[in-house]
Amino acid sequence: MTQNLLPEDEEESLRFENEFLKLKLKAEFGAISIGNFPKQDVPPEVENEFLKTFEKVELFLRSAESHEEVSVYEFAGRPVYLSEKDLNDEQISTELNRLSEILIEKKIAFTVLSKISDRLIYKFVTEDLFKAPTLKTPIPGMTTHFIYEELQPINEYDSRMACENFMEAFFKNDFEFRGRFIPLKLIRNLADINNFFHSFENFRNLKYDVLDAEVTSTECVRTAMVSFDAFISSGTKPIHFSGEATFQMEYVDENWVVISAMFPGMEE
Repeated sequence: MTQNLLPEDEEESLRFENEFLKLKLKAEFGAISIGNFPKQDVPPEVENEFLKTFEKVELFLRSAESHEEVSVYEFAGRPVYLSEKDLNDEQISTELNRLSEILIEKKIAFTVLSKISDRLIYKFVTEDLFKAPTLKTPIPGMTTHFIYEELQPINEYDSRMACENFMEAFFKNDFEFRGRFIPLKLIRNLADINNFFHSFENFRNLKYDVLDAEVTSTECVRTAMVSFDAFISSGTKPIHFSGEATFQMEYVDENWVVISAMFPGMEE
């Protein structure tokens, strides 16, 4: 429970102001449950800040300004920058930091989940993020946040997750991949995978590490270091496999899919 540290008279004054703000917000915006924090004892100063922020946001959203958009590049003041092709690796990192600081000052932030180089991130910022639309007049007190993987669907992170999803399903004895976007009809070596899967009763102790890769097109090959135990039948000693797994992948219907897989223990 958060402790309230305000003097008693100031606390009482804030509580009165909060109740007044709630009534005002309900009357003006129809905010019926605004300010209700179930099962929590919220300090009046925290509630007061929340209510005032809510009021600012609501007023902004009802204004004409809330619908006007410009590019991130325009919003950031059209900063000078060079093409990534004209910069060496050291310059790329320096320039990426400079542009990031300019964007942060304008309350524009971006996140990159993929494990990619500073060069690819710089290319993303200057060629994709700068073209993205943002509000000409931002919501007061708010930072506009962009995610690389949403603006750039052909990326390392999503293809990595597709590999991990494939392995998790396969080695958990769910070869049908129920509930997962893994269309079996697209897997070119499905017969080989099927034979390997049905050669054992179950698999255990799966460990894997999908290696980093730069993914820039709709086709790629991902590799992973994999180890697992395969049991032919109950009560028998497991066969331990370890080594490199490879995945041929394609970007299909806005999803990365495995079209061919090779695990340690499978014959080429």
